[in-house]
Amino acid sequence: MFRYISIVALLQLMLVTFGFFALGITLKAQGYPHDPPFLASLGRVVWSPLTLLLRRHGLVLLFVPVVWTIFTSLSLNRPIIFSQGVWLIIGVVISIAIIVLFLYACVQRYAVVPN
Repeated sequence: MFRYISIVALLQLMLVTFGFFALGITLKAQGYPHDPPFLASLGRVVWSPLTLLLRRHGLVLLFVPVVWTIFTSLSLNRPIIFSQGVWLIIGVVISIAIIVLFLYACVQRYAVVPN
């Protein structure tokens, strides 16, 4: 079972790293940080707060797989809070959440602020 724990932990680490780099590439292609976003007809367009948060502090998410791995490894011999199978399901859900979070931040780069 330790093999599955290490595979899911490495997958989570790779998803955070690749998501961070993909977000950086997407923002740099749009002119971040020097060129401000364009003006829209209904208001001023700014960078999305979620996108800026993930770009500036996204590597903090590397602690999530580490904490998950510690809790899952501790539950190998004796269930801590949840059983080992539940921890693996939680790890897969965390992986999906990381994918969705970074994809959403890459797609929704802008937010419209009224003038």
